Amino acid sequence: MRYVSPRVIRGNRGDLVSRYGILSALNQRGISDIAVFCHKPDDIGRLPYPTVPYGGLYNLFPARQGIQALHHADAVLWTAGLDLQDDSSLAKLLHLYTVFTSYRAMGLRIYAAFQGAGPLRTQWGRIMARLILNLVDGFIARDAGSYNLVDSFNSRTRLILGHDGIFLGNFDLSAISPNEQDAVEALIGHPLGMPLVGFNLRQWFHFSSSILPYQYAQKCYLQRSLTAMERYISASVALVTALRKDLGARVLLISMYEPGVEPWEDDLPWLSRVKACFNDDEHVLLVEQPLTLLAFCKLMSCLDLMIGTRLHSTLTALRFGVPALNISYTLKGRDIFQHLGFADWVVDLPDFIQDPIVVAGMATSILARPSIRESVRQRVAGAMEINEHALDDLLSMASTE
Repeated sequence: MRYVSPRVIRGNRGDLVSRYGILSALNQRGISDIAVFCHKPDDIGRLPYPTVPYGGLYNLFPARQGIQALHHADAVLWTAGLDLQDDSSLAKLLHLYTVFTSYRAMGLRIYAAFQGAGPLRTQWGRIMARLILNLVDGFIARDAGSYNLVDSFNSRTRLILGHDGIFLGNFDLSAISPNEQDAVEALIGHPLGMPLVGFNLRQWFHFSSSILPYQYAQKCYLQRSLTAMERYISASVALVTALRKDLGARVLLISMYEPGVEPWEDDLPWLSRVKACFNDDEHVLLVEQPLTLLAFCKLMSCLDLMIGTRLHSTLTALRFGVPALNISYTLKGRDIFQHLGFADWVVDLPDFIQDPIVVAGMATSILARPSIRESVRQRVAGAMEINEHALDDLLSMASTE
């Protein structure tokens, strides 16, 4: 069976880590014929798969090399993300339907591996989602909420319940270069008794929605979200202040986008606003230097706690045994954490903005428990076992069709 992995991921560290986990697990199974569409070859680390550049309009029009890869393949693996949703743009679903229709016209089967779904709040969104699912041969849902939503459409796709693809595969964190090891060490620091806490925030463009995707209406989305973002940044500053004062923590402000790749989506400008309130504090650091995928994972593995709004900032930490608090801006955060067994580690974003000190108290409670990492490791091991079986089921499905 020959596969192609064409989903567009540009600079989004969370999706890149999830895709790496899935591809690594496939590599462990001896599956060697997978062409991976990438922004750059380093996006899949040292995995031995050929990489293909993206084409125009989010790969709606593949480049020549991409067309060749698609014609060579038997099936599409659509991996690592959240595509069936209408809370930020209705056009996103139309784009996905068009792309999937083109794959079916090429004779390709389509398997969605460890994907999310929802929210779908409009009738248009639900109609489009059902049309898309009828093009999909198999779907591994990354949480129970996504599974139940997809199941409600009574589509032709065969459903499997798993977890996020980040809970798969092997991440060899010893493989990073000496220079990157030094860069990670410099960020971590070694002050005795200082817990190391990561913090992430994002521009919450779900404050408003539109027909056009955010990247094609950036000024409009930005303008509509500014008032809410000011309150969000103020709450973040209050939280970091409490972490420094009450815990004596060293705080790393971490973007979930690689610098310079997608500036309109990068968390860095907002994190810089937080850092500006701590310019004289050497223990509040803005992580702004480029890091390869595995070096980024190494940094996350060294934290004592991660507090993040982007879902994968917290899932990456959990993958490496680090406790994490998710500041949830949409249903996916709560659904996924509940599915993993960490329902108590979720705070809705409006509640955080209203009272950020509650999150500081949760952080204090977690860091006071010496056995917490072992508890995280056990639950992650359970999620990985479920994902291994889910992936095997999907591959078995693909090989018998």
